[in-house]
Amino acid sequence: MFIGRLAQLTGCTPKAIRLYEQIGLINEPQRSGRYRVYNAHHVQMVHLIRKAQTAGFKLAEMGPLIAAKNALRAFPLDLANAAVDAKRLDVQARIRELQALDVHLTGLKRQMNELFTSHTAEPLACPDTQTPRAIPAAAGAD
Repeated sequence: MFIGRLAQLTGCTPKAIRLYEQIGLINEPQRSGRYRVYNAHHVQMVHLIRKAQTAGFKLAEMGPLIAAKNALRAFPLDLANAAVDAKRLDVQARIRELQALDVHLTGLKRQMNELFTSHTAEPLACPDTQTPRAIPAAAGAD
């Protein structure tokens, strides 16, 4: 299949496919004259790359995989699994941070409601915006 068909099957642009090829994420396809001819393996690899990107991997993060793949002449499954495990740990840490932020926001909302709501369901005036009372002159001041 030609690059247009590969793009259609994967939802990827031809430009992105050429980039994946250029940086070594997918193997260079065979050629028929000046046209690249892709196969089912290329479809699977582009789907895998797109899925990794959707999971938060940047192309630059795939560099070690490319180097290992080129050195081993095989896909470095152990290295790929380790990268996924590391990404999952990052995601879990971010989840904990977001959960802590959610608890903080809940407390902020509760504090605002306690501070600015009376028991009559009428909002209380903000103390900072009330008209200040006259301050009596200090004794003995002119």
